[in-house]
Amino acid sequence: MALRATDFLGSEDGVLMARVVTGIHDDRKLHKMFLEKYVFPRREIQGAIIREAVASGELKRTTDPELLIDALNGPLFFRWLQGHAPLNENFAEAIFDKVIPGFQPQ
Repeated sequence: MALRATDFLGSEDGVLMARVVTGIHDDRKLHKMFLEKYVFPRREIQGAIIREAVASGELKRTTDPELLIDALNGPLFFRWLQGHAPLNENFAEAIFDKVIPGFQPQ
């Protein structure tokens, strides 16, 4: 999940997406469309993966998919928007390695 996001955000399409994201917050109609057409479908895919991991016992039964999605993606998007440090595979893996254990059964 996070590695694909890192690849996308670092691409030319990611640069375009940054312009879209930063330019639509004042336009409710565009913001709503962006959420419906881009954000929510991707979150649903990620949620399905998480629910499967819960069902198979890889993640705790109490796992909140929305919280886990935000915990994994939030740092990527923050670094992407701020541009204060590299957004790369090592960073994405470090996030995964730190976040996932908190959601795994003991």
